[in-house]
Amino acid sequence: MVIDWFTLCAQIINFLILVWLLKKVLYQPVLNVMAAREAKIAARLRDAEEKAALAEQEREKFLDLQQRLQSSAAAEMQRATKEADQFRDELIDSVRREIEQNRSQWLAALAREKESFLKETSLSMARGFHKLARNTLRDLAGDDLEKRVLTVFLSELGKLSPQDNEQISRHIAATGDQAIVTSAFALSAALQEEIDRRLAFLWGEHQRSLFVVDESLLAGIHIEIAGKKIQWDAGCYLARFEKELAANLERETFT
Repeated sequence: MVIDWFTLCAQIINFLILVWLLKKVLYQPVLNVMAAREAKIAARLRDAEEKAALAEQEREKFLDLQQRLQSSAAAEMQRATKEADQFRDELIDSVRREIEQNRSQWLAALAREKESFLKETSLSMARGFHKLARNTLRDLAGDDLEKRVLTVFLSELGKLSPQDNEQISRHIAATGDQAIVTSAFALSAALQEEIDRRLAFLWGEHQRSLFVVDESLLAGIHIEIAGKKIQWDAGCYLARFEKELAANLERETFT
C-alpha cells in the first residue's frame, strides 16, 4: 500500500485546525461559562457561610437578650404596674378637681342668672303695676277726682314753713314773677279762683298765677315760683311704690 504523505499531512493539519476551531468556538465558551458558574457558586457558598455565621451570632445575641429580659421581666412588670396605678390615681384626681371646679362655676353662673331673672321679673311686675295704676287713675279722672286732688294739694301748700312763704312773698314783690301752676288736666275757672285765693293768702295780693296743662302728670298739681317747686301727684306715690315693691320682691326672692 502506497501512503500519500502529502494527503496524510494535509488531513492531520485539517484535523488539528478542526480541533483548534472546536476548542476556540465551542469548548472554550462552554468552559468559560462553567468556570463563571463555578465562581458564582463558590461566591454564593461563601456568602451563605458568612450569613450563617452572622445568623448564629444574632441568634446568640437574641438568646442572651431573651434571657436578660426574662430575668428582669418581673421587676419591669412591677414597675410598670406601679406607674400605671400612679398615673390612674393622678388622672382621677385631676378629673375630680376639674369636675368640682366646673360644678362651682356652673352653680355660680346659675345663681347669677337666677338673680338677674328674678330681679328683672320683680322690676317688670313693679312697672306693670305702676302702669296699670296710672292708666286706672287716668281713666277715673273727673270732677270729683279733680276736686279731691286740689284738696290734697292745698293741704300740701299749708305745710310750707313761714320762712318759705316769706321768701316767696318777697320774691314776688321784687320781681313780679307769676307762679306757674301745672296740672294733669285743665282746671275749671272755679278751681283756678280757689287756687289764686289760697296763694294770695299765703304770698300776698300781688301774686299772679299762670295755669299750664301737662298730661304726663298723673292726677296732680305742681307750682313753681322763686326757684322752688311744690308738687303733689299720684305719679310720685306710684314711683315710690314701684321702687318699694321691686325692693320687697327682690328681698323676698333671695331670702
